[in-house]
Amino acid sequence: MAEIELRPLTPADDAAAEALLDATMAGRHQSRLGEMHDVLALDGLGAWDGAQLVALATWSPPDTTGRSELAALAVTDDRQGQGIGALLVDAVAMAALQAGATTQWLVTTNDNLDALRLYQRHGYHLAQLRPGAITEARRRKPTIPAIGDYGIPLRDELVLERLL
Repeated sequence: MAEIELRPLTPADDAAAEALLDATMAGRHQSRLGEMHDVLALDGLGAWDGAQLVALATWSPPDTTGRSELAALAVTDDRQGQGIGALLVDAVAMAALQAGATTQWLVTTNDNLDALRLYQRHGYHLAQLRPGAITEARRRKPTIPAIGDYGIPLRDELVLERLL
């Protein structure tokens, strides 16, 4: 892996972060658990290769029950499979732990097999299946495709959790 620098995202990084999310996750506004969320309104960490933002992760501060959400993880297509996502998953978990979180959770989709592999290798377990949630989300965000990764129909949300 090339020399990657992890650093907090700042407002000066918004254009690069938004471009990365547009290319990898259909934008900064994500639908999950029946609501739309601006993932760039949260704390974020960017992975930089020189001046290029190649990956990012955003997360919420812990709530009163000690739960923090990993709201977005995005890696450019040409840098996937190089361990950058793993670096960010662990760095975000450490940041949440240092902020007082005891659990980190996330939502992904039924077609996101590569992410499911990554998350489970890093201590996340399946906590909830939300059948049909993507079908409902498509009503709020029509740009969500009907067919996802690997030709899998995009229908369901999966909630995963990691004890910190």
